[in-house]
Amino acid sequence: MTHRPNLKFTLAVAAAMAGAGLILSGPISVRADVGTAIPAADTTVSLDSTTAPATPAPVPDTHPLLMYSLDKMPDATGSTVGQDLQNMGINIYGYLEAGYTTSFQGTPKPTYAGRVFDTEYGNHLQLDQLDLSVEKAINFSDPAFRKRGWDIGGKMEWLYGYDASLIHSNGLNFYHDWNNNTNQYPLYQFDLEQAYVDFAVPVGKDGGLRLRIGKFDTLLGEETINPTTNYFYSHSFEFGYAIPFTNTGIMAEYIMNSQWSFWAGITRGWNQSLRDNNSAIDFMGEATYTPTSEWTLTANVIAGPEDNNNDTYYRTVLDLIASWNPAHILGGNLTLVNDTDFGYDGAGGTLASEEATEGETSLDGDEGSVQSAGWFATAFYASYNINSYLQANARAEYYYDGKSFTTGLANGTNLDLGEITLGMTITPFPDSNLGKNLRFRPEIREDMADQPVFQNGKHYQTTIGMDVIYTF
Repeated sequence: MTHRPNLKFTLAVAAAMAGAGLILSGPISVRADVGTAIPAADTTVSLDSTTAPATPAPVPDTHPLLMYSLDKMPDATGSTVGQDLQNMGINIYGYLEAGYTTSFQGTPKPTYAGRVFDTEYGNHLQLDQLDLSVEKAINFSDPAFRKRGWDIGGKMEWLYGYDASLIHSNGLNFYHDWNNNTNQYPLYQFDLEQAYVDFAVPVGKDGGLRLRIGKFDTLLGEETINPTTNYFYSHSFEFGYAIPFTNTGIMAEYIMNSQWSFWAGITRGWNQSLRDNNSAIDFMGEATYTPTSEWTLTANVIAGPEDNNNDTYYRTVLDLIASWNPAHILGGNLTLVNDTDFGYDGAGGTLASEEATEGETSLDGDEGSVQSAGWFATAFYASYNINSYLQANARAEYYYDGKSFTTGLANGTNLDLGEITLGMTITPFPDSNLGKNLRFRPEIREDMADQPVFQNGKHYQTTIGMDVIYTF
C-alpha cells in the first residue's frame, strides 16, 4: 500500500526547509532556462574599475516575491541583502506546483499508463514540485562583460515533491537504487536537479563562448521538468520516454550572432551523474537558427551507449523543434510549435523482450540474438493569448514505440500511442506585482493506443486535471 502523507504538513515542512536553504546557501554561481531574468543593463561590479561603484537603485517592486523580500532585509553596510545579491549578479528564485488529476475509469485509485509525473496517484491532491534555484546568469549583451572579457556563473537547483522521485540521476538517488526510480517511497523526495558552473568569454561584436561543467537539464525537447515553461500540467509521451531528463558532462556553447548558436559536448549519458550504468560517454549537440523574430528552428542530437553494462550498442536521438509566432496573425498572440523525435537503440529490442519475459536488462546470450528498436514521436502545440487573464492551449501527439522499448507497456511488441490535450492558463491577478505570478492550468486529455495498455484493458483513457503554480 502506498503511503500518502498529509499535504498541509508536507507543504509546511518543505517551506521551512526552503527557508533554511536560503540561509545556508551561498552565492553559488543546453539550453538557457526560460524564466530567468537577465538584466539588460549591467548590475555587477566591474572588475576593471579601481573606484567604488555608485550605489545602484533599489530592487524594483516588480521582482518576484523572494528577491523582493530579500531587498527589504538590511545588511551591515546600509544596503540590503537583495541589493548585495544583485550587485554580484546573483538571483534566487523558485516556484511551487500542486495539482490534481482524475479520470472516468470508475476506479477509486486510477493509474495512468504512459504518463509521467501523474502516473499512479490519481484522485489525490499532490505537491508536485517545490523548487529553489540560486543562479548567476551570464549576460552576453552586457557591455561590462564584453569590456572585461570574461565572466563566471552557474546554477544550483533543488527540487522537492512527488516529481523528484521520477527524475533522479544515477549517483544522486539517496532513497533507493537508481534503476528503481518508480519505487516512490517516500512519496515526496528531494533531488538535486541541476548543479553546474559556466565560464564565458565574448567573441566578436555580438557573439561569445561558454563552457558549462556539471549536471543540467537536457537540451532535447520542447517540454521541460520546470512546469512554468510548459503549456500543460500533464506531459507528452515524447517528454517522458523519447529523451532523457538530465545530463552530466562538459558542454561548450558558441553564440555566433543573433541568428545562430551552437552547443556541443560530452556527457555520461541519459540521467547519469556521479555514477554511470556503463563505462562509455556520449555526444550531445544543438544548433539553433532564428532567421526572423517569428521563427526559431532547433536541431538536437544525442548519441552513445546508454544500456546497462554495455558499451557496444549505441542509442541515438535526433530532436527537431520549430516554433512560429506570426506577428501579423491574431495580433501576434498565436504561437505554433512542433517537436519531432527519431530514436534508435542498437539493443533496445532485446532489452524490451527480456524485460517483458524475465525482468532482466542485461545483454547476455548469443550475439546474433541482439535486436534493435526504434521510436518516433511528433507533438504539435498551439497557444493563443486571449487577454492578460487567459491563454488557450492545445496539444496533439503521435508516438510509435518499437517493441515497446521506451514505454514498456506492450510486452515487447510494437505500440502506437496518441493523445489530444486541451487546456487553459488562467492568471487571475495579471496587474498585481506579486499576484501575476499565480497561475491555474485546467486541462482535459484523451489518450489512445492500438493495444489495450490502459487500466481495465482499455484502448483509451480520459483524464481531467489542474495544477496551480506560484513563482517566487
